[in-house]
Amino acid sequence: MLVVSLGLSAVLMSGAYAQHGHGHGHAMNIEVSTEKGTNNVSIEKCWVRLMPSVTPSGGFFDIKNHDTTQIAVIKAIETDAFEETMLHRSYMKDGQSGMEMVPEVIVKAGETLHFAPGGFHAMLEKPAAGLKAGDKIQTRFVLGTGDRIPVTCELKPVNARSFDH
Repeated sequence: MLVVSLGLSAVLMSGAYAQHGHGHGHAMNIEVSTEKGTNNVSIEKCWVRLMPSVTPSGGFFDIKNHDTTQIAVIKAIETDAFEETMLHRSYMKDGQSGMEMVPEVIVKAGETLHFAPGGFHAMLEKPAAGLKAGDKIQTRFVLGTGDRIPVTCELKPVNARSFDH
């Protein structure tokens, strides 16, 4: 199992553009919280748009911060089903769409953050052999506290647009 440590990579700390193996660079967002945050979170509606093995798959879910006084910090997602996982954010700038890898994601106190196509998402690369739509994979969401929350995610076909469709 490859554990991806997004916050400690020397490339992330450089603030430069990165090339990580799928043919396009992403601007790096290197602002990292010094807070560990709460572990009082839940992750629901986790699904992965499973792409052909040479194309990165996208992971989507809802993260609810049940703590009304402090942020939640998501540092990484781990899974044995893909060799590489990264947290990303899609954006529009000057009429151009782009995407950047982020070292962590903050969920404000008492709020829910929706990871969805066109926004925050997980990028999952190099799938294990034999994965197919309809399968369920086990993941672990790594929090700023160091806790890991186990979550089952459903693999959906290329044309899926949401957890329910």
